[in-house]
Amino acid sequence: MHKEILESGRYPEASFTADRVRGQLISAGQSHLEFHGVFRIHGEDHELTLPADVVESGDDIGATVHFAIPYVKWGMKNPSNFVLRVDDHVDMEVKATVHMRR
Repeated sequence: MHKEILESGRYPEASFTADRVRGQLISAGQSHLEFHGVFRIHGEDHELTLPADVVESGDDIGATVHFAIPYVKWGMKNPSNFVLRVDDHVDMEVKATVHMRR
């Protein structure tokens, strides 16, 4: 996947840059937010909205994001052949925790 499809040697990074957020962060509880922005992968930009479940607990804010990367639609090779069949997208889950200094 890294060498043939993602070409990680040529495109070593993937990034998401949010330009707006929809929803409201609830202090000391769970919130659902949507981050809209640009996902850059394989040298190309793709507009994307990422749904996030966010929990604030004390000085920590945790977020879990689930989304699909339609890599074939975005111009990357489909590795399927007559022996191997794979989906045309990859399901992703990203978890992050931020510790706030107060």
